[in-house]
Amino acid sequence: MNRITPPISPSLHEQASHWVVRLSAPDCSASERRAFQDWLALSPRHRQSYQNAEAIWREFSGADVQPDPRLMAARDGLRRAQMARRRARRGLRLSIAASLLIAAIGIPLAWDWINTDCYSTLKGQRQHIALRDGSTIELNSNSQVRVRYGWRGREAVLDRGEALFSVAHDETKPFDVVAGHGKIHDIGTRFNVCMLNNSATVSVLEGEVAIATERRPDPQNLLAGQQIKYDARGLASAPASFDATTVAAWREGMLVFKKTALAEVLAQLSRYHDIELRVADPQLQNLKVSGDFPTDDLNLALNAIGAALPIKAVRKNERLIEFER
Repeated sequence: MNRITPPISPSLHEQASHWVVRLSAPDCSASERRAFQDWLALSPRHRQSYQNAEAIWREFSGADVQPDPRLMAARDGLRRAQMARRRARRGLRLSIAASLLIAAIGIPLAWDWINTDCYSTLKGQRQHIALRDGSTIELNSNSQVRVRYGWRGREAVLDRGEALFSVAHDETKPFDVVAGHGKIHDIGTRFNVCMLNNSATVSVLEGEVAIATERRPDPQNLLAGQQIKYDARGLASAPASFDATTVAAWREGMLVFKKTALAEVLAQLSRYHDIELRVADPQLQNLKVSGDFPTDDLNLALNAIGAALPIKAVRKNERLIEFER
C-alpha cells in the first residue's frame, strides 16, 4: 500500500513562499540565508513545501528563480528530493500561488511571528522587562505589552498604559511598536509611549524613531527631545519639544505636571489607584495644574490640587471622587 502524505498546512505554504521570494531578492542578508537553512532542516515537509512553492513560482513567473551561489548546497539537496506530485489538488496550488503573491508584495503574515510574550502590570505596579534580543521595556502601572519575534523583525504591541523602550538595534530585524492607531519604527533609540484617553504620546529620549499613523502612513522622523501625539483617528500633532525629566518621572514613582489640564491629571492619577476621578463641571476640565505628586499617595495629590485651584474633591462613594467648585 502506498503511503499517504499528509496535507501541508496553509501556514507552511506561506513560510515556503516567503523563502522563495526572499532568496530571489538582491537584498537577502546572510542572516536570512542561515535562517532559511535552519528552517529547511526542521522537517522533510519543509523541504517538500519549499520545492512545491519554487516550482509554482517558476511557472507563474515564466522563468527560473536564479539561486544565490551561497545557497547552492542547500538548493542541490532540494533538487535531489522527490518531485512534488503532479496531481496535486488545484486548491493546494492556488493556495501556494496566493502565498507567493502575498510574500512577493510584502504583506505581513501571521506566521511572521514565531514567538509572542505578554507582560502586564496591575494598578500601582511597575515592571522592568529584559527581552531576549537585549532590548528592555519598563512597564508602568496598569499597562500591557505583547512582544513578538519573527524572521523579518520584532514588534511590541502596547495594548494599554505606558512603557519606556530601550531597543537593541539590529538592521536585519527592525523593532516596531504599535500603539493605538500608530506605529513607531525604531532607528536605534530609547523612547517612551503613553496611551491615555484613546490617544498616544511618543517621546524620544535618545536616538530617533519614525512614526506612521492611519491618517498619515508616510513615516515622520522624530529626534531626541521631540514628542508627538496622535488620537484615535490617527491625526497627529506637529513635533514639539518636551521635558525629559517630566516624561520619565513615573519610573521613580512620581508624576510631574507643568500647566497640564485637570482632566489629564486626573486620568493619569486614576491609572495608579482603584478609584474613578472625574470633573463634575466640564468647564473645569481645562484648569491648569502644576506640581510633583507621588504615585502612591492619592490624598496628597488631591489635597494639593484642591489647594491650588478654586475647586474641591468630594468623595461620592468608595469608588468615585468628583471635583466641584
